Amino acid sequence: MEQIFLERLKLTLRLLLIVGMPVLLALSVQHFASQANLYAIMQSFAFLGLIALGLSVTMISGEFDLSVAAVATCAGLITVKLGGGSAMLGIAAAVGFGVLVGVANAALLPWLQVSSLATTVGSMILLTGVAFWLAGGRVLSYENFEISDFLDQAVAGVFSVRSLVTIICYVLLWLLLEFTRIGRDIYAAGGHRKAAVQSGARVGAALTVAFSISGGLSALAGALISLSLATASATLSGNALLQAASAAIVGGVALTGGVGSPLGVAVGVMILAILNNGLGLLSASSTQILLVNGALLFLVVLLDGRLGASVARRLSRSHAVQPSTGH
Repeated sequence: MEQIFLERLKLTLRLLLIVGMPVLLALSVQHFASQANLYAIMQSFAFLGLIALGLSVTMISGEFDLSVAAVATCAGLITVKLGGGSAMLGIAAAVGFGVLVGVANAALLPWLQVSSLATTVGSMILLTGVAFWLAGGRVLSYENFEISDFLDQAVAGVFSVRSLVTIICYVLLWLLLEFTRIGRDIYAAGGHRKAAVQSGARVGAALTVAFSISGGLSALAGALISLSLATASATLSGNALLQAASAAIVGGVALTGGVGSPLGVAVGVMILAILNNGLGLLSASSTQILLVNGALLFLVVLLDGRLGASVARRLSRSHAVQPSTGH
């Protein structure tokens, strides 16, 4: 019973945030509900959504990929450098690079016998150096502005080609996790690894797929944002890692593994995108935005942890002692 109340409490919090916050902002902030601003929110979702989605897969598998932002940065530079004649060639090269990084991160886990935090922080540092080498101390420009216009072309007013690509990736990953054996193995690897191995789950293959997806989606995010901006630099992704991790946690992905879904991650990304957009319209500084983001994350972690369990326990006891009104 307590678990049921805890899950309901978590769901209520996220529904209040994803439904209540936009309504409050629309009523109190001028132009928040305008078509142009809704389009801007979806553009934020397009970039952060892909990185958070990739990171969440490794979290569900019981691991954590710290290299996602660095992969996105390198991918953006690769796309601009190689995609001058063909944007698709640049994107393919970038995504292929990201997948290879993911495979390498997964391969290092059993070889080094250390946590993925240790291996991927090494990858992050290495790729940051690669990014500065690729950029050569410059901001690289992409001359084919037709591609930029195409990716940012408005669809149904509030979407763009880039945001629709992100939504398609969410649907495809949901199908993979819910309806394939490798998807079930990813959940099993994060839920209870020893039991998963004993039950015949392909944990090694699941981790390889999880990190490959993480690298590939992060690279796709970097490639698309660079083509959209028609520029790439060694500082492209900024604080994307922190934002992506926050979005995944707010969306219900457990740091302990085995729990989470693409839909939940999408909700988490949208909550942060709406919150940051609204604060921006209120002329909040970057420091204030980070403080609010941190407070929100802290609240979600508390409610998902001991505080939420305590509240759920009290609600459960209160429900249990209510007198029956049946005849």
